[in-house]
Amino acid sequence: MNDAAYDEFFRDAYPRLVVMGSAMSVERHVAQELAQETMLRAYHHRADLDGYDSPMAWCRRVMGNLLIDAHRSRTAEESAVARMQARTDTHPVSGTGSSDPASIAASARWNDLVGDLTPQQRLAATLYYAEDQSVKVTAETMDIATGTVKSALSKARANLRRHLSDPDASAEEARS
Repeated sequence: MNDAAYDEFFRDAYPRLVVMGSAMSVERHVAQELAQETMLRAYHHRADLDGYDSPMAWCRRVMGNLLIDAHRSRTAEESAVARMQARTDTHPVSGTGSSDPASIAASARWNDLVGDLTPQQRLAATLYYAEDQSVKVTAETMDIATGTVKSALSKARANLRRHLSDPDASAEEARS
């Protein structure tokens, strides 16, 4: 399929894919994005599309897979938000409350608490506590040694302890 034939195919297929996405109870802007992704994939496979009886059927299949992926992502995201909310409700964080890093990571104060950590410490703490990753997975994600992750977590915990034990002193340190 040459570029001119693809352009014609795009003009015909794109609106139909948007309608398909919208019919699958997806918001219109999401349907448009998924249709664009489908058409981009079709462009990269246009040599193969020439050999198909119905290139539109291939696009519908791709669009269907993208819709399923979007639904799974949205469901996982909603589930994660619910878990984080349940964690926050179960472990309220106040100035004199829990100093458990996992409950703090689930709180709205997280960004304030990790603000003065080094980027490496902040990432390690976020992956380990907020994302519930193991030290090994955190190390693989950050592409560093597990010992470096343990060191970064130790320093982050010490910093968090200092902030939680005396929030006024931490505020004074930030001002100076």
